[in-house]
Amino acid sequence: MAYIVEQAKILDIPELLEIAIQFWQETQTYSQRPLNLQKVKTQLQTLILFPTLGTVLIVKDQQGKILGGFVGGLQEEWMTDSLMAFDYCMFVRPECRGSRVAYLLIQAFIEWAKKQGCHFIQCGTATQINTEKTINFYKKIGFEHTGSFLELYL
Repeated sequence: MAYIVEQAKILDIPELLEIAIQFWQETQTYSQRPLNLQKVKTQLQTLILFPTLGTVLIVKDQQGKILGGFVGGLQEEWMTDSLMAFDYCMFVRPECRGSRVAYLLIQAFIEWAKKQGCHFIQCGTATQINTEKTINFYKKIGFEHTGSFLELYL
């Protein structure tokens, strides 16, 4: 199957929101939190319109259906002037997991981060969807496991 990797456009947002809802409901972590679709829509619009703040990358099939997306941001580290790229979220339709979609999204994000002048990238997994598989996926690409984060619900 041939895939198309590109920067998302404003016209892609409705389909991205559909995928986001499905993804949100699937995750043990996120499904416990109320989803604000207007906030997600605004964030996507902002990153699409102002690429110096971040990016929204998508993979489509030959018919133009979005198979997965990657939402990433840019920021300077809090203690240095190093520019860091990071993931807000990566999502792949369940039926496309195990295909090349996630790999293509990450590779596109790495290339985008290099063009932005980033010194490094931080990506994580907090969805509890195939956590170990996701960590191993990142490691195979060259990421190092440098830590973890923990949550406390109040």
